[in-house]
Amino acid sequence: MSSNALKVDNWSHCTTPPDRQPPQLVSVKVGCFHINPASIQGRRIFLLQMVVLCFVPHAALIIQNCSIMAQLSQTFDASLFLNTEVNTTLSLGEMVLAVQDERIFVTRHLFSDSRARDFFNETVLQGMFLITDRWLDDESTYHVPNSLKIALYHFREDILSISNLKKEDLFKRISIYQQINAMLLVYLVKYARTTNSAVWRQLSATYELVQTMDELSIAFTMVTFSTPENLERIQKAQNHLAVALEHLQSTVQYLEVERINTTELEEILIFYKTSTLLLWNETNIATGAWHYTSYNFTEKTYNFLDNLREIHNNLWIVVRESAATEIWNARRTLVLGVSVLLVVLFAAPVLVVLLQHTLTTIQIFTESIELSTQQLMAEKQKSDMLLSRMLPMPVLRRLRAQRTVPAEAFDAVTIYFSDIVGFTNISANSTPMEIINMLNMLYRMFDDTIMHYNVYKVETIGDAYMVVSGLPQRNGNRHASEIADMSLALMRSVQGACVPHRPLETLRVRAGVNTGPCVAGVVGATMPRYCLFGDTINTASRMESTGEPMKIHISHTTKTALDIIGNYMVESRGMVDVAGKGLMETFWLLGKVGQVQMESPRCRLQDYDQNVLELLIK
Repeated sequence: MSSNALKVDNWSHCTTPPDRQPPQLVSVKVGCFHINPASIQGRRIFLLQMVVLCFVPHAALIIQNCSIMAQLSQTFDASLFLNTEVNTTLSLGEMVLAVQDERIFVTRHLFSDSRARDFFNETVLQGMFLITDRWLDDESTYHVPNSLKIALYHFREDILSISNLKKEDLFKRISIYQQINAMLLVYLVKYARTTNSAVWRQLSATYELVQTMDELSIAFTMVTFSTPENLERIQKAQNHLAVALEHLQSTVQYLEVERINTTELEEILIFYKTSTLLLWNETNIATGAWHYTSYNFTEKTYNFLDNLREIHNNLWIVVRESAATEIWNARRTLVLGVSVLLVVLFAAPVLVVLLQHTLTTIQIFTESIELSTQQLMAEKQKSDMLLSRMLPMPVLRRLRAQRTVPAEAFDAVTIYFSDIVGFTNISANSTPMEIINMLNMLYRMFDDTIMHYNVYKVETIGDAYMVVSGLPQRNGNRHASEIADMSLALMRSVQGACVPHRPLETLRVRAGVNTGPCVAGVVGATMPRYCLFGDTINTASRMESTGEPMKIHISHTTKTALDIIGNYMVESRGMVDVAGKGLMETFWLLGKVGQVQMESPRCRLQDYDQNVLELLIK
C-alpha cells in the first residue's frame, strides 16, 4: 500500500462495511406487548391501540346516550299513559255527574209542583236515563256491577209506571245512585291521586269538585225527602253538607296553588257555611221555618250545581291543555334525545365533550336529589313532631304500623281540669281576636309548665284545660303527685296575671283534680283524637266547676293518693253537693311540705301576631 492510501487509526469511528454491527431494534411497550413501531406488525398493533383508545370513550358515551334514550322513552310512555289516565278520570267524572244529574231530576220530578213538573216530565227523565246508560254501559272506563244496574232499572220502571209510591220507599231506593257514585268515586280518586305527573294537583282538584257536587246532590235529595219532624234525616243531610264543604275547601286550595280563579267557589262556600240548614235542630221545629229553609236550600243548591258543572267543564279544559303540553314536552324531549344520539354517532370530537357534560349533569342531578332528600327528611321530621303533639307516641307508632288501636283500661289515673273564672263575661266584652290572644297566652304558658312533669295534655275546649297523668304510659303511683305538683306550678304561674286587653281585670283560674279508673282510646278515622271515658273524668270536671278561684279542688280519692305519697298540705272543705254524685267530702290542695316557693317566671301577655312570628322563627 502506498503512502497515500487511507489509514484507519485506532481512535477513528470510521469502519469498513464488513466491520459494522447490525442495527438494534427499538422495543416499545404497548399495553402487555413489546412492539417495534418500525415494523409492519408493530404499526398495526399501535393503530389498533389508538382505535381502541378512541372507541372506548365513544362507546361508553353511546351506551350512556342509549340509556338516556331508554329513560326518555319511558317518560314518553308515561306521558302517553297520562293521556289515558286523564281520559279515564274524565270519563269517571262525567259518569258520576250523569248519575248525580239523574238523581236530581228524579227528585225534582217526584216532589215538584205541577208547573215545575211540566219541565221535569217523563220525556226529560227518559232522556236523562239514556245519558246515564250510555256512561254506565261504557266498559272501557269501569264496569258497574250488574246488580246495581238492575236495581237502578227497576227503580226507574217504578217511577215511570207507579204514581203512588210511598215516600219512605222512594227515599230508600233512591240511595242506589249514592251506591253507584260511591263505587265510581273510589276509582276516580285512585286515578287522580296516583298520577306522577305535574297535573296531579289539577286532577285532585277535579276529584274534590266532583265529590263536592255529589255530596251536595245527596244533601239536596235528603232535604227534599225530609220533614221538620224527621231530625235524623236532616242531620244526615247536615253531615253530607259538611263533607261537601270540606271537599269544596280542598278544591279552592288546589286551584289557588294552580293560580286559577276561585271567586265563584268561595261565594258558594260562604253561602253554605252561613246556611241555616247547618244550624237546624229540634229547637227550630216550633218556629215553622222548615219550609222556607228547605225551599231556599234546594233552589240555591240546584242553581249552584249548574254553576259547579260549568266550573268543572272549564277545569277539564285546563287539565286537557296541561296534559297535552306535557305530552308535547315529552315528545320534544324524545326527538331531542334522538338528535343527540345521531350527533354522538357521527361527530366523534363532540362525543367527548358531550360525555363530560353528561357526567357533570348527572353529578348535579345527584346532588339535587340528595338535597331534595335532605329537605324531605327535614319536612318529615317536622310532620312527625306535629303528629306527636296531636297523639301520644305509643298510639302514633301503632297507627303508623297500620294497626288498630284498641281502647285500654287504666286502673288509676289522675285527671286535672281548669278554666278561667268569668270567661263568659270576658268574652261578652271582648273581640274574638282579643279572646284568641288571651287563650293563646294562657295555653302557651301552661304548655311550657307541664313539660316539666310526667303528664299528658288531653285537649283544650274553649277556656277549659284538661291534663292527665298515668296514661298512656303508666307511672305507678306517681300520677297523683305529678298532677299535684303541676297544679301548684300552674297556680303560681298565673298569680298576678291580668287580662291582656283589660289590664285592670285580674286573670283567675279554678282547678279540679280527681283520681280513679278510666278508659282511653283513639276515636275517629279522618281526624283521630285520643279521648278519655269514665266517671273519673266527670268527677274531675265537677271538682273544677264547684271549685273557687285560684284554688285547687281535689276529691277524696286524690287526697288518699296524696296521703300515701306524703308531704302534701290539704285542707278539708267539708261536704259538697256535687251534681250527679250527691254529697261528697272534698279538699283544697294548699301546697307541698318543704317545697321552695320559687317565683314562677311571669309570661308577658303578647299579641297573637307576635306569638305566630316567634313560632315561624323557630
